[in-house]
Parts: sequence; C-alpha cells; structure tokens
Amino acid sequence: LTRSLTITSIDPSLFEKAQAEKVTLPCTFELLEEDEGSLAIEWVFIPADNPERAELMIMYAVDRIYNRCNTAMTERVHFANLNPRSGDGSLDIVNLKAADTGIYQCKVEKVLGVQSKKIQLTVLVKPAGTKCSIEGSQKIGKDVTWKRASQEGSPRLSYDWRRVSGTQEPP
Repeated sequence: LTRSLTITSIDPSLFEKAQAEKVTLPCTFELLEEDEGSLAIEWVFIPADNPERAELMIMYAVDRIYNRCNTAMTERVHFANLNPRSGDGSLDIVNLKAADTGIYQCKVEKVLGVQSKKIQLTVLVKPAGTKCSIEGSQKIGKDVTWKRASQEGSPRLSYDWRRVSGTQEPP
C-alpha cells in the first residue's frame, strides 16, 4: 500500500465566528518526495440550509488558482498561502455573512491518492429587529402573555420571562 499524501491539519473541525469577521479554515498536507504528477486542491461549500446544493468555491490545479467558481463569494474567498503547492491549502474567508454557515470540505488530490477534510463553520449574528408585545387583558387577576422575537440572530434566540419578587412592576 502506497501513501502519497496526508492532510496534516490538526486544528479544530468546528469554527464559530461573528458576522463581518475573517476566518482561516486549515488544510495543510504533506507530499512524499517520490510523489509525482499534478496537484489539485478544491474547497467545496455545503450550505447548512440546503446540503444538496454543494458547490465548488475555489481550486488550485495545474499550478494555477481558480477562484471564480462561486460568484457570491469570489471577492471574499482566497487561499491563505499564495502558493498552495507548498503544503498549505488553507482557506481565508473575509467579511463573513450568515449564509456562509455550513460545511467546508478541503480535498487534496495527487496521482496516487486523494485526502479530504471537512470543517463546520457557524457564523454568529447579533440580534436585530427585536419586537415585544403583550397578549391578553392587562387587568389585575387576568392572564397576560408577554412575547418577544428577533428577526435576526444566531444561534436561534430564546427568551425567558420572570417576575421580580415583591413588586407589581414587570422586570
């Protein structure tokens, strides 16, 4: 059995970053000296909200970088190393958006072998568009339901209402 390449990234396979930040997804690898032939590195994005819609984002093949694969991310996605052939095919994504949440797969391919690594990225979005409302009669002794919702925010927000003991005023 011949081993031609190995992905050596030992970094975590789960990343959480805030919207508008930058992330570097690691994909380092080692080639054996006797390994010949062309090298190909591909990064595929599998969206969290639609796993069947996997798409190629960027690739390195025949000593050239092809980054016009995913038009929505073209300007925000780059190899971290300008020469991925050096053993570092890590991916930089800048100006993160909520839609970037999903699984990213790095695939390194040589004539004698293929190795891949999957990394999950969650883009955290701060709450926005929060609305509060009251349902029911606002008279003493009657039931009241307080509601609060946010149009944006990840992970999905939940609210817990409690009455402050010893006061008639809501907290």
